[in-house]
Amino acid sequence: MNLEILILIVFLGVSTLILLLALFITINKNKKVIKEKQNLENMILKYSASNRVIDSIEIFLSKNENTNIKLCESIRLITNAKIVIYSEMNKSDGSFKPSAKSSSNDIDLEKLETEYVDDKSLAIITGIEGTSKIINNEENDIFPKWFKGISFESVISVPIIEGFETIGCVYIFLENKIEKNIDEFLKNIWIITNLFIKTKSGIPASNFESKEFVENSLIDKKEQNIKGLALDENLELLKFNNKEISLSNSEYLIMKKLVDKNGEVLPYEEIENVLWPNKIGINKSAMRLHIHRLRDKSNSVTENQNLIKTVRGKGIFLEIS
Repeated sequence: MNLEILILIVFLGVSTLILLLALFITINKNKKVIKEKQNLENMILKYSASNRVIDSIEIFLSKNENTNIKLCESIRLITNAKIVIYSEMNKSDGSFKPSAKSSSNDIDLEKLETEYVDDKSLAIITGIEGTSKIINNEENDIFPKWFKGISFESVISVPIIEGFETIGCVYIFLENKIEKNIDEFLKNIWIITNLFIKTKSGIPASNFESKEFVENSLIDKKEQNIKGLALDENLELLKFNNKEISLSNSEYLIMKKLVDKNGEVLPYEEIENVLWPNKIGINKSAMRLHIHRLRDKSNSVTENQNLIKTVRGKGIFLEIS
């Protein structure tokens, strides 16, 4: 092999290495640019969502129109939903009848059929289980018949729970499937439904300031911690590491008492006093159901660590050892 060929081979080798190095640097720069772009987009989305939260609360705090309609309008704004319908529960038979809406379409609520317990439809299931559900349009076995008249990609059903009783269900119809930031999405909905429940309970709307409510709910979260668990007092969330789950008001009150007890037994009598402070309508079956749901949610968020223990005939406690 003569010298010229050797020099050519070395030159080609060095050139190839330089090209590979340049390609590597370019790819890394592109990755950095893409990551920065994604971070910027997430910041914009978060800022926009925060503004929608404030705007939706201000709508709710306005004095015109009834509370049910304002609930629908606020949730529609905060979720950018196509249609929001509130179904009110009839306490005498457990049925759900659409009573308020917010929609760009012309919807006659009187023509929307009532959902009865025997129908085992979405509002009935949501009310019984006490948890929100996100369902795609294809999964329509539990949809009420009147859903057929609405065009949507996915629907969120949110139970409205006052104290320990379900009083209604909100249907949120979306044009797209929710693929990311689901927890943040549901948390924003919860802010409005919680405000709705507090208003229903007789707390005047004038007691709330929209920006303070958002800041207290989303930023200055007061939490109680015990054995890795964090109880968010503003959002009524139970957290463990990077997971969180929403609690009903009754579940939250029981959990707060458990945390305050710091491992000591919380007697059933104290739980009754928390749930029924006026001693009226005490329901031991309902109390056991709340404890059962709270234990299920605790196991779900802690990956079945079974932190809530029972002392037979006496009460429950948190295992913190």
